[in-house]
Amino acid sequence: MDPSFEHHPDQVDVAVDGTEQLRYEKREPADVRRLLGALVSARALVTAQIVPGSISCPTAVLAVDNDTVLLDGHPQEPINQRLLQAHHLVCTSQLDRVQIRFRVQRLQRVDNEGYTAFIAPLPASVIELQRRETYRLQIPPMQPVLCRLPADDGEDEGAELRVLDLSAGGVALAAAEGFALPGSSRLGGCTLLLPDAPPIVVELSVAHSYIEHTRNGSQRLRIGCRFEQLAPPAERAIQNYIFRVERQRSARERRAV
Repeated sequence: MDPSFEHHPDQVDVAVDGTEQLRYEKREPADVRRLLGALVSARALVTAQIVPGSISCPTAVLAVDNDTVLLDGHPQEPINQRLLQAHHLVCTSQLDRVQIRFRVQRLQRVDNEGYTAFIAPLPASVIELQRRETYRLQIPPMQPVLCRLPADDGEDEGAELRVLDLSAGGVALAAAEGFALPGSSRLGGCTLLLPDAPPIVVELSVAHSYIEHTRNGSQRLRIGCRFEQLAPPAERAIQNYIFRVERQRSARERRAV
């Protein structure tokens, strides 16, 4: 395993097993520069988790060259001081619904046209997690989908988490920042609650989780899961739901033209 992605006891970052990491990790400098350059072009929001500690803050990749990467500073000076004192930052972002994850360290403060920025050595690798093999639907906020997790000992019902996106291959769940994931990465007996459809019992495998910043400035835990041994009737129900929502969305867009 690349030491730049070692587990740290103070980290609250993406949990990726060894097989997943090897499959999606890019180590060639040209690939690292390409992916970070794409973040620059997209002006993508990046969440930087300060290690050690549990503080995270928004930033952005401003520029990339052969040997260094330039990150945006923070409007609050105390946060900039924490960034300087950090052993390293675990950075996560998204490009076309694909999660990008990398680690930077040895930050140095620089002036960027009158604004605070930080320069750091080019990351040794970037994880591009994961290319979607099936269409993934962003769940409309006004038509929420929930997933009920298995109940803990002594509880009648498990937690119900909001579904952020859904495909026949997996699901992304939203939880409060302090939500405690179960000890096992395999969650049997989960129930997917689709609108106007019977509950669907599914088995989930947690692929990754990380704290992300939402557009309104709040934070949440995003949990990416794969379906394990999804039964054909359950897959058909999910595909029918996706098709129905996409058809409704297309109809609204046509009426708006």
